[in-house]
Amino acid sequence: MENMTAESNHQMSTFDKIVNVFVSPRMTFQSINRKPDWVIPMIIVVAVAVMFTTFIMPIVLPEQMEQQREGFEERGMSEEEIARAMEMGQKVGRIVGPISAGVMTIVYLLAVAGVLLFCGNIILGGETNYKRVLSVVSYSSLIGSLGTILLLPLVLAKKTMHVNYSLAVLMSSEAHDTPLYQSLSKIDFFAIWQVIVVGIGLSVIYKFTTKKSITLVAILYALYAIISVIITMLF
Repeated sequence: MENMTAESNHQMSTFDKIVNVFVSPRMTFQSINRKPDWVIPMIIVVAVAVMFTTFIMPIVLPEQMEQQREGFEERGMSEEEIARAMEMGQKVGRIVGPISAGVMTIVYLLAVAGVLLFCGNIILGGETNYKRVLSVVSYSSLIGSLGTILLLPLVLAKKTMHVNYSLAVLMSSEAHDTPLYQSLSKIDFFAIWQVIVVGIGLSVIYKFTTKKSITLVAILYALYAIISVIITMLF
């Protein structure tokens, strides 16, 4: 009994928590519940986002600049002026793109933690603090980062962003602008995995049942997916 107690109170290293979030997430979150930490996993998640964006810039920038060409032509710019503007735009994009990806990733993680804290504390009547929730979100997001790393070689090989691990693979990439394609793209293997792991994390720090926590996260993800699809269709 004493050995079991000592083992359950053992504080895992950051490396152990990173490994176990993939294979034994409850152990990671039990350690987080005793001593929350989020800096290192957040740095890893942000670094992966910056790296991914840096590598895909040669693929996405030409498409973006071609879309801007119409605006340049409407302004009455000459071909020479358009060429200079597009060249400058690509140079700026290669720098601004990765930086924006890093900043937006940080904002996203902080915002998600805030939403989960509100739902857990106010709506479900639990009690924990922001640091614990942010720790759960940061470590869980490593799963999404793994998906991003595995996706990168496929994107570079096919030279298109229309590559994913979702049900959207059942449709032609030419249908990527349709509501159905966008909806299926949200049913992603790594996204579902991450939803489950976040739910496990919340069940540990809130002392909720696992079913209750995963249901909360699944509902929030579904709302996010619906809003995301609507925004994509509108803009």
